[in-house]
Amino acid sequence: MTLMLTAARRLAALGLCAAAALAMPFAALPAGAATGAELFITVTPIADGAYSMRLTCDPDGGLHPRPEAACAALRDVDGHIDALDADPGPCPLNIDPVRVEVAGYWYDMPVSYRAEFPNRCVMERKLGPLV
Repeated sequence: MTLMLTAARRLAALGLCAAAALAMPFAALPAGAATGAELFITVTPIADGAYSMRLTCDPDGGLHPRPEAACAALRDVDGHIDALDADPGPCPLNIDPVRVEVAGYWYDMPVSYRAEFPNRCVMERKLGPLV
């Protein structure tokens, strides 16, 4: 039973990721609409279910729990997610992998980010309020 439930969660997470990836070409900003940003964030803990969020900046909002903090962090690095290092510091060495995917636009710059972290602590230290 547990094996079937885990497989179903993974299948659902893959479906969410695939839907977000397929929707991105259709969500392109029209010319002259470079005001603001729109990012689709998917967090997939390998041992549990995935969740997705939509973040908009200028105006800050979307379906994100902390849009103001997330947008402020992204403004500090001009939308370059790789440059985020929200809270450097130690984390436990437990292995509980988490995959993060971000796709969308930061003003007129296309954003595509994908990373896997050894655990949630490492992910949160790197990406901070974005996740």
